[in-house]
Amino acid sequence: MNRFEYASLVLQILTLFLASYFAYTQNVINDRQARITDYVSITAVPDNGGIRLLNTGATNVYINAITVDGERTEYKPARQIAARAIDAASYFVPITLETANKDAFSVRVEIEDEFGTHWISTQGGAKGDDDPATGRFSIWTERTTKQ
Repeated sequence: MNRFEYASLVLQILTLFLASYFAYTQNVINDRQARITDYVSITAVPDNGGIRLLNTGATNVYINAITVDGERTEYKPARQIAARAIDAASYFVPITLETANKDAFSVRVEIEDEFGTHWISTQGGAKGDDDPATGRFSIWTERTTKQ
């Protein structure tokens, strides 16, 4: 094998390794973009006498059950909250005055995305002031995780 053939072989092997590395890196990037495109996120905001659940994710979600401070409500058929509709698509969950005046309460939302994956969104809440007649409370979203 002469010097030209040897150099050509080395360059071909180097090109093979670089192309393989590029393909692997591109595959990792594509997987991450797919996860970002299909992410699921539910946000809870206080509303007049309850909680408004907003779909802040990128995929439609379907509410199967909501548990507010230990009281579970199942939905058959499931309730949909459309994606990318901001305030136009939401779901209202009433909160009793007793729950609103607790030092701490929890809200657990069992949802399913449009691909059939089950998720749990957890929120926490607490009374907003010391006057029990107002029923003011604070609510925050803790996390949304795969079930």
